[in-house]
Amino acid sequence: MTYQLKSGDILLYRPSGLFGRLIAVKTWHAISHVEIYAGIQRSFASRDGLGVDHYPVRTQDLAYVLRPQVLLDFVGGVEWFEQHKGAPYGWLDLLNFIGVPIDSHGMVCSSFAAGFLRACDWDIFPTDPINRVAPFQFLDLVGPQCVIAYNLQ
Repeated sequence: MTYQLKSGDILLYRPSGLFGRLIAVKTWHAISHVEIYAGIQRSFASRDGLGVDHYPVRTQDLAYVLRPQVLLDFVGGVEWFEQHKGAPYGWLDLLNFIGVPIDSHGMVCSSFAAGFLRACDWDIFPTDPINRVAPFQFLDLVGPQCVIAYNLQ
């Protein structure tokens, strides 16, 4: 299938690998990873074992593509990304998903995506600290401000 992705699309992935499966088990949801489409077949993300950077977009295990219906300040998001680029993956921050509050100064995928979208002037999950946002919560955005562009379930 060919995807017509747009900058700012939210890419949600099914579990893959050990940590993806652990995230799915501990959050009770089948979404374990999230990235933001940057354009030109690249995405912004914090990938496990690699940390924050821009990567070739991957479609393997892609479950949903969410498309914001709000005007994003993408320049603001890219500036935020540049400030966080190179941050390590926050392995210990995964403990937030089981109720252990910790900030290891690393960043997991959902914290990265929530921070990026907030920097785009879209204050998603306004009552949640970004280090407590889990990947599945991005499905809660579906509504007037965000639509499902592709459902690959």
